Amino acid sequence: MDDQSPANTLAGKFSLPFALATTLVNGSSGVESFTWDAVRNQTIQALAKKVVLREDPSMTAKLPDLRPAAVKITLADGAVLQAETETNRGDWADPYSEAELTDKYFSLTARLWPRAAAQTVHDQVMKLSQAPSIAALSQGIQQAGRSAQAAQ
Repeated sequence: MDDQSPANTLAGKFSLPFALATTLVNGSSGVESFTWDAVRNQTIQALAKKVVLREDPSMTAKLPDLRPAAVKITLADGAVLQAETETNRGDWADPYSEAELTDKYFSLTARLWPRAAAQTVHDQVMKLSQAPSIAALSQGIQQAGRSAQAAQ
């Protein structure tokens, strides 16, 4: 997790230095910040090399119930920005809202499926507890895949 120079997108997703750098450069931690182009971006790579991870034993002691973290950023002018959290966003203790989950779903599926196909699958997933089986969802996913192939 402390790899300052990930070699590919998968390594980038598990590199805190890269994740912090790409989020700062792109203003987002969304899927678009973890592409092959982002991994090769020299500005992001240079910033990632400045990120140093240090374990705080008092935070480690809170695992597994909490997942605390602290960040300290020293700016070029010497100003220091700091923040701490007890858990990661999206965890059971700090869950995403339904709107945030929906936005994330569409940001991820936009790379694969046309919007209408993604919407159909989303609607089926949201009503899954009332469905007699997963057959319609399975068909929706297959149709989304066919729509994506046809669009290429």
